[in-house]
Amino acid sequence: MEHKTLTVELRKDFGKGPSRRFRGEGKIPAVIYGVKDNKSITIDAREFGKKFKTISENTIITLDFGKESCDVLIKDYQDNIIKSTIEHVDFMEIEKGKLLKTHVPVILTGNSPGVKEGGVLVQKINEVEVECLPKDIPSDIEVNLDNLEIGHSIHVSDIPAAKGVTMLVNPELTIVVVNHPKAAVVETEVEAETEAVEETEATEE
Repeated sequence: MEHKTLTVELRKDFGKGPSRRFRGEGKIPAVIYGVKDNKSITIDAREFGKKFKTISENTIITLDFGKESCDVLIKDYQDNIIKSTIEHVDFMEIEKGKLLKTHVPVILTGNSPGVKEGGVLVQKINEVEVECLPKDIPSDIEVNLDNLEIGHSIHVSDIPAAKGVTMLVNPELTIVVVNHPKAAVVETEVEAETEAVEETEATEE
């Protein structure tokens, strides 16, 4: 489980005008959806950029207000693709000892023999929703490809969940599959069509 800390400040100004001003000052406006109440805050954009090269929902973050702090997860964010900046962040406060739901990335490991033979690897899902205690949040769901042959797939049910973690997705959902090479698929389709024509002609005779 990954854990990071951010220094934040409470804010009393709201709306588009103050938000633009905060961004101009190098800060990111944000909201904490708390257990008891919500808080509006700002985050130092430089600190956030250094600590979060990628943003995920399964990293516990301690937000430090100085005299108090709280543990949260990132639930949503708005970014500016043109400027490559984060415009706003929504945090959800978590309670120790209480189950929570979040999304965990799927990581593929190993080497598929099917791919070595020319098969095409297709990853169907990149993350899985799970339910667990904060202390049990996995950093990722690892899927090993060492035994994945051409035409075979790996489903959610094939991956054993970590202790204390429940996967909240259809167990029959396909995570990854190795498809036949396109050329082989086309050849198979042509052969099938040819056989069908020959059978029809034979029947007519």
